[in-house]
Amino acid sequence: MTTAHILLIEDSPSQALQFRLMLERAGYRVQVAATGIEGWRAASVMKPRMILLDIDLPGLDGFQVLNRLKRDRATKHIPVVMLTHRDHINSVQRALNLGADDYLFKDDAAAELLPVVEQALALAQQAHL
Repeated sequence: MTTAHILLIEDSPSQALQFRLMLERAGYRVQVAATGIEGWRAASVMKPRMILLDIDLPGLDGFQVLNRLKRDRATKHIPVVMLTHRDHINSVQRALNLGADDYLFKDDAAAELLPVVEQALALAQQAHL
């Protein structure tokens, strides 16, 4: 069982709860931020092992948060998985171009969340060896 600390930046309380519970059941520690600016600040302070980042956020959107994270020397190495809806497929390429490590369609989260998180953490660990 792992104790990796994950920052979840998601403004939907129901989705945040669903993702947090899934991750906690798998042994992860999860902190939730409900806005882009709150998430960006939390990432800068806590330096999580990875970030799950919703694209549609109030204030700073996910692209703006991702851009800030990847420009900051202290947070640029943290793997970021973007959360999006299927109808935002064009957003996926934009997120990858900005430095996202992966993406997850929210509709697939029940089946795909844990494998995507595990893969992102494993790749990040390999990169630091």
